[in-house]
Amino acid sequence: MNYSKSFLLFSAVFLAIVFALGACTYIAPPEQLVSQPDGYRDWGKTPPGPKDRARHHIDGEKPFEWWYFDGHLDNGQTFVGVFHVPNFVTGNIEAMFTLYTKDWVREEHIATLNPEEVDISYDDISIETPAGFVRRIDDKTYHVKWTIDDIDAEFKLTTFSEGWIPHEDGGRVNQPDMDFFWAVHQGRNTVNGTITRNGKTQTVSGVGYADHNWGKKPLNEITRKWIWGRIIAKDYTIIYADVDYYEPGLEIDLLYIAKGKKVIVGSGSPYIRQWDFETHPGLKRHYPNQVDIEFDSKDVSGKIFIKKKRLVEECDLLEIAGYNSFSQWIIKTFFARPIYFRVIADFEGSITTDGKTDTINGECLYEVMGFE
Repeated sequence: MNYSKSFLLFSAVFLAIVFALGACTYIAPPEQLVSQPDGYRDWGKTPPGPKDRARHHIDGEKPFEWWYFDGHLDNGQTFVGVFHVPNFVTGNIEAMFTLYTKDWVREEHIATLNPEEVDISYDDISIETPAGFVRRIDDKTYHVKWTIDDIDAEFKLTTFSEGWIPHEDGGRVNQPDMDFFWAVHQGRNTVNGTITRNGKTQTVSGVGYADHNWGKKPLNEITRKWIWGRIIAKDYTIIYADVDYYEPGLEIDLLYIAKGKKVIVGSGSPYIRQWDFETHPGLKRHYPNQVDIEFDSKDVSGKIFIKKKRLVEECDLLEIAGYNSFSQWIIKTFFARPIYFRVIADFEGSITTDGKTDTINGECLYEVMGFE
């Protein structure tokens, strides 16, 4: 009887401690997150040069770098292809190719590579591995390929909207003393190529995007979270982001707008409001159901309203990193619950250029990455 009472008491105390510790990583969803500009910040309209596109000599404790490509195909499929040196989550050098069905069912292929298998130029974009490559054919065209497991995907990516490397003299974006860097290689491209699976080849075409990130130390030590999104609306290509850094006073908000091939806005001061937050029941982290964007430069202004249609991807980054269940429990209880969400949304709004207003609407995507 005494043993039974002691056991019950111990169990009650243990559960109380577990629930109390679980509160260590609890984060209440905010009512809203707002980036409020204090004036227009011009970050230029310059595309990345050869050294920006190339591999970087990175002086840091745990450097990382990746080249990212995606495409939304006319047959309803979507692909994401990445080359990591190394992957900021797993620490491995990897080639990755993910194919999504029309209904966003995910099929992921990953090849882990040895350093001696990877040849990446420090002069311009050129990646050669047994699992695929990236080759710059000319000023407008990339030739990319992934050969992993039973899938072979090969595309030519032709620039429709120019790339962009944000820059501000005396500012805090893409400066040497920073820890995290970003360059858009192709703001929008046309995709033409083939996907071969189990010996069967389909010819595909569509619209895509290419960018490039690198950094000096683990991302979870650089930023708490970010939202990043892209909109294609007729001739307009729009990219926006709000990055929440740990460094006091450093918050990067950016906006890229191209009309046709020409970049017409490259700014570090958009108004971005994230609101109507929803908490994922399993991952215990939240994402906004609605995002509002406003901007006003000398020649271009506009408002865009984005509303979630469907959460199509949710990732537990600890699981992806390969932690066992007990290690995951320890980290999630005491430290953090790093996540990734991808959302498909509807948008509507208007853009005014040189006094002429265009109404825009359609479907778009945004992603939320969180490390807290």
